[in-house]
Amino acid sequence: MAGDSDWSSVPADLLDLVSGHLATERDHLHVRQVCTHWRASVTSRLAAPFRPWVIASSADPLGLGSIGKYSLWLPDGVGRIQVSSPTDLPYCCGTSRGWLVLADDKKSPTQLVLWEPCSGTRILLPPLARVIQVFLSADPLSSSDWMAVATQEEEKIDHNLLYWRPGEAAWTAYVPEGETHYTSLRIHSAAFHAGKMYCANLIKRIAVYDLSQVAALASPPPMIVQRLLPHYSLAAHFVTFNGSLLLVLLFHNDSTPLFPEVYKVDPRDITPSRLFLDLQKSERVKDLGAYSLFLGRGDSFALSAEEHPTICRNCIYYVGPYAHRQKKQRWALVFDLESEVLEAIMFPAEDNDNSAKGWWPFSWFCPRKPVLLKKG
Repeated sequence: MAGDSDWSSVPADLLDLVSGHLATERDHLHVRQVCTHWRASVTSRLAAPFRPWVIASSADPLGLGSIGKYSLWLPDGVGRIQVSSPTDLPYCCGTSRGWLVLADDKKSPTQLVLWEPCSGTRILLPPLARVIQVFLSADPLSSSDWMAVATQEEEKIDHNLLYWRPGEAAWTAYVPEGETHYTSLRIHSAAFHAGKMYCANLIKRIAVYDLSQVAALASPPPMIVQRLLPHYSLAAHFVTFNGSLLLVLLFHNDSTPLFPEVYKVDPRDITPSRLFLDLQKSERVKDLGAYSLFLGRGDSFALSAEEHPTICRNCIYYVGPYAHRQKKQRWALVFDLESEVLEAIMFPAEDNDNSAKGWWPFSWFCPRKPVLLKKG
């Protein structure tokens, strides 16, 4: 096309095709701002799904089971995202690194699959009965040495930790020396940093697994366990951010029902010789720059507001059982670290009629690439 050509004359079908290859929501917004013709040519594609999505569960989130039957929603609570999920895999038990972990049955699955919504890519995992949650230590498409970690239900609140790497025929359970099995409370949050997996469970106990010490495919990593302080916090989340390990605690205070405190944790402070993690020695973080943190039950992550213009910078977004109590009121919560103001995103009107049924916010999910949806 010549340099003096009128860009408004670009064919609409070509603009729509090109818009399907743009990498960020910001790029799609810029396309719409060029002129009326460009904006009209790409209106068949929705911009909202490029934000992080809320993963909702049909089960009461106060329970301790897996996500189960799931649905994808826009974060502002306006309605569902209609994604063509695999009909043969109706249950979800993980939302890690841009992948959904899907199963064909809630209690005794015969298929356990990593599914990427943008491309539809499937990666088979060995079946695992009564799996609660699956975490990925690396992107399976970009690493040849990634590991999947699953929690498998034993009793009402207990689980076993199991590990799997590509090439293995089955999952391997971690059993400490001298024990017959390993159980602990359900993992509430997990993050991977410098070859280690950092977990916080429902009673705020830290578990650290040294993945770098695995000598063979079937050898589970050694574990050290620490108790997390302060014990009166409601929940704890590990997040990796700009090469650092962050710990976010949720508290009650007089003015804000759920007040987050963010700390940069030095991994050297979590050692077998220390019973407690002393946060007074950790740096308090009050400025995330252009980034915000997204916390839920399971995978937590940081996103740039420059790449996702519809989110606010320097904020904590969180969902989970603490986002509401007995009634359907708060769909998600947004805390501004600078102003210390907490805002609530209310339940969608279409799902607010019956407090005992419907969809409950469970966690966040950020696609690896934009998923473009056609209207209608």
